[in-house]
Amino acid sequence: MNTINKTIINEIKKELLEEETPCYVYDLNEVKTRIKNITNNMPDNFKLYYAMKANPHKDILDFIKKQEKVSGFEIASSGELQKALNYCSSNEILYTGPAKRNNELVLAINSNIRLINVESVVEAIRINEIASKLNKKVDILIRINMNYKIEDAAENMGGLSTKLGIDEDKYLEEYKVISSLPNLNIKGIHVFSASGILNYQAGIEYAKYVLKMVELYEKQGQKIEIIDLGGGLGVDYTDENKEFDCSKYFTEINKLIKQYSYQDKEFILELGCYLVATCGYYLAKIIDIKESKNYKHIIIAGGLNHIPTATFNGKHPFYIINYKNKKIYEKQIEVINEKCDIDGPLCTAEDQVLWDVFVTKASIGDVVVIRQAGAYCYSAAWLEFLSHKYPYEFIYDENKKIRRWKYAR
Repeated sequence: MNTINKTIINEIKKELLEEETPCYVYDLNEVKTRIKNITNNMPDNFKLYYAMKANPHKDILDFIKKQEKVSGFEIASSGELQKALNYCSSNEILYTGPAKRNNELVLAINSNIRLINVESVVEAIRINEIASKLNKKVDILIRINMNYKIEDAAENMGGLSTKLGIDEDKYLEEYKVISSLPNLNIKGIHVFSASGILNYQAGIEYAKYVLKMVELYEKQGQKIEIIDLGGGLGVDYTDENKEFDCSKYFTEINKLIKQYSYQDKEFILELGCYLVATCGYYLAKIIDIKESKNYKHIIIAGGLNHIPTATFNGKHPFYIINYKNKKIYEKQIEVINEKCDIDGPLCTAEDQVLWDVFVTKASIGDVVVIRQAGAYCYSAAWLEFLSHKYPYEFIYDENKKIRRWKYAR
């Protein structure tokens, strides 16, 4: 589905136009295409896990897990673990993230999930104590905050002061402590330096740094079976149609694996945004258009409470579907070939959905369609702010039919 059109809107007309409640539409065909971009190109010793924080809609979880070569889910809370267990066996689940609480760790260890990524010595000691009481051994990866920073990324999570992982400069010292804990099996390392990488060459330079680091640690006696590269493959939130080149990326990765003779090691990718962002569309009816101090504002039925990524990023590709609605007021204004803001309905000036965007034509009653809305939108929204009705969610399935949301979240 390249675009949402009036035919598709007609399927959700009651909710979108009559109730004036915004809607999300998720295209499962696009999710399948994105997964194949990875699985058709990745080396045999790579495993793909879905980072379900990006979009935990049950239909999407169910669909992704059924795709060939998807190894499981990456989770970051006990709530996500409970959802994941509906679609995965426990040995198909990785647990990442800082400040895992004791009750979360007990659930994860009792569930016998595959790997827990350890963020600090304190966390490792806590996991060891819990595992000892439960008479279990726990397989872990140690997260390293590398000294390497990816300059081309949208957001850096490594190479700077962060709550995530153990600093590379402290790793060898803290590894000694963690490796002495009897109920932990260190299977390898976890590195996740950045998100929003669109330049595949930046990803390759990052991988070179990681493999050189692994080589150094192994020369010092460590055994590293698993290298979790995290995620970070980017999605273009402009209309420039930039794409991360999976084919070239994995071709170069494969060369590095052979160069280091790492064919026997397992590499993990945790991808969320890359797999689902482009599958999503957010649709909202234009409720009002106002002019204030010689600048126009299109006001739609949802905003920060529904689609925060647009506000936080300051960008999202969008278009407007025009309807020839009768004017409510004879002097009612429109937007014609000019820049304006697209705002939400909340009682705060921060509720700007898109700003300083060029609009060809917009009238009250038209529909704004925001693309790239499949990741970190609904699940990251301020849904309770002002107690507006939650947006509806629809599935555009493999038969190219709109399906009513199958489950509540």
